[in-house]
This record gives sequence, structure tokens and C-alpha cells, in this order.
Amino acid sequence: MAGVTEAELLEQVQEALDTPTSEDGAMSVVELSEALDLPASSVRNRLRKLLESGSIELVRVRRTAMHGIVSRRVAYRTIKTDIKKAIEK
Repeated sequence: MAGVTEAELLEQVQEALDTPTSEDGAMSVVELSEALDLPASSVRNRLRKLLESGSIELVRVRRTAMHGIVSRRVAYRTIKTDIKKAIEK
């Protein structure tokens, strides 16, 4: 991952959240981690910056676990703002 700037990583997270794979328009840390091929800790760090900037919001969504039980999970959804504001902070 050498040569990738913080701004580029933030933009990747923002783009992934702009095109979620679920009907509710949100993605969990695990879903983002898999989509971006990044460790969950790296995704969390980027999400924290996007939350602070007001670019995304935390929501609770229903997800079905591999054993078939549906539960509410923490996920993140885009609030339509300019990614540049998040990068500048």
C-alpha cells in the first residue's frame, strides 16, 4: 500500500459508501474492509475522520449472520457532502 496517500484512502472509503451493495444504503466495517481490501482497523480510522467531518453517519441496519439469525448491526451511510472538506480537516 506504499504510495497511497491518506486523501486517496479517504476517497476510496467515500466512494465505497456512495455505492453500497445493500438496500439500506449502508455498509459495516467488515463490508467496507472486504470491498476495499483493507484491514478493519484502517477502515475504522478513515471512518472516524469522515464522521468528524460530517460526510457520513452511523446507522443501525439489519444483517443476517451466517447462522441465519437477523440482528441489528452498526453501519455507515454517506451524507452527501464534498469529500474535499473531509480531507482538509
